[in-house]
Amino acid sequence: MVIDQTVSNYEDVRIKLYQSVVQGKISSLELISQMNEMDEDSVRQLLQELIDEGTIEGNITEDGKRFFLADAKVSDAPIILKHYSEPEIGKVNTKTAKILLLTGFLMMVAGSILRGLIIIHVGMENAGVALFMIGLVVLTAGWIQFSRSNPPSNIK
Repeated sequence: MVIDQTVSNYEDVRIKLYQSVVQGKISSLELISQMNEMDEDSVRQLLQELIDEGTIEGNITEDGKRFFLADAKVSDAPIILKHYSEPEIGKVNTKTAKILLLTGFLMMVAGSILRGLIIIHVGMENAGVALFMIGLVVLTAGWIQFSRSNPPSNIK
């Protein structure tokens, strides 16, 4: 009785292997061995037996990791050529950012000059400091706007 069980078990394993390869179209011997709860060497041996008998037509790769059927069909689907286009970086008008930069710089220069005219009137210092600070804010706003609107063009 023990011999009959091992023979039927052996045939069941061969049938599962055949179904995995032919019907399931699985080519990875590692995956087949996990599905059938066997080691890869025994799967390789059983596949070789099935090839020798003529039950399955195909071949095992040289590294012994995959099995490919001989009757693999080439698809009739049209070949779609891959067209790779580089991402385009759009040109942005930075005229307003440059005007803000220049205006802020000129306001800072004018504020410094007004601070120097304290000899004429004491209120000139306060006006000069205020103009310098406002110029600093405008200059910073121009820098921020320019840095956000003009990305580097030669990204590799």
